[in-house]
Amino acid sequence: MSTRKFSRRNGWAIVILLIIILAVYFLITRSGLGTMTSFIPATVAQPVGDLPILSDKPQPQQITFDNCPPEGLGGDSELNLLENRVDTGNYIPVSFDTLTTLTWPKNVEQRNIKDWSSDGRAFIAQYAGIPIAVEGYFGSVKEDAPEAANCNLNNSSNKDWSVFFTRNAYDEPSTAVIVGITPRVRASHKWTLDLLRSAVIGDHLLVRVSGWLLFNPEHPENVGKTRATLWEIHPVMQIEVFQNGKWIKLDKFAD
Repeated sequence: MSTRKFSRRNGWAIVILLIIILAVYFLITRSGLGTMTSFIPATVAQPVGDLPILSDKPQPQQITFDNCPPEGLGGDSELNLLENRVDTGNYIPVSFDTLTTLTWPKNVEQRNIKDWSSDGRAFIAQYAGIPIAVEGYFGSVKEDAPEAANCNLNNSSNKDWSVFFTRNAYDEPSTAVIVGITPRVRASHKWTLDLLRSAVIGDHLLVRVSGWLLFNPEHPENVGKTRATLWEIHPVMQIEVFQNGKWIKLDKFAD
C-alpha cells in the first residue's frame, strides 16, 4: 500500500471519528444528560428526608450583647456570627431522623469556616441556615464553658446551654442532636436551667424546638458518644411543650 493511500485512509478515519464525537455530544446536550456533568457533585443539593432545599435563606441578624460583638472574640468568627443570630424564621417541620441522617464532608471537621474547601463550604451551605422545627425529648442540659462566641465571658448569663435532644424519652446520649440555647436568645425569654429540668426533663414531656440548622465542626470526637451528628439546632429561638393536647410555649411555665 502506498504512503499516499495510507495517509488518505487515516485522514478519512479521523474525520469520521470527529463526526461521531460531535453527534454524540449533540445528542447528550439536547437530551439534558450533559447538564449535570457541569456541576461538582458536592455542590448539587440532594434532598434529605423532609428537609427542604431553600434557594433563598434569611440572612442572619445579630446584636451586641453585654459589650460582646456579634463575631465574639477569637475562635472562628464566621461560626460565632451564625451562633449569635437573633432573628426568627418561618420554621419548617422536620423529622428528628432527618437530622441524624444528614451527612457532611470529613475535610471540614475541626477547621475554621474560612479554611474549608470550596466544595466543603458549598455542601454545608445547602442545608445550614434553614429554619426548622423538630419534635423530641430533652434528655439533659448543661451550662457550657466560656467560649469565643460569647467573648469568653465567665458569668452564667454569658454562657451557652447545650441540650441533649433525642427522638424518644430515655434514648442514649449517643443518639442526641445538640440544641444550643444562647445568652442573646435567652434575654427575650423566661427560660432557666431549673425550669428546663423541672418542667420538661423531669417529666419527660414532648417538646418542639424551633431554630436554625447549624453545622458545628468543632467536636467530631463526640459523635457516637454524646451526640449523633455535628449538625445542631443552634440557636434555638422557641421551645414549646406538648401538654393536654396542645403546644404551650415554655415561657408560660415560668408564670
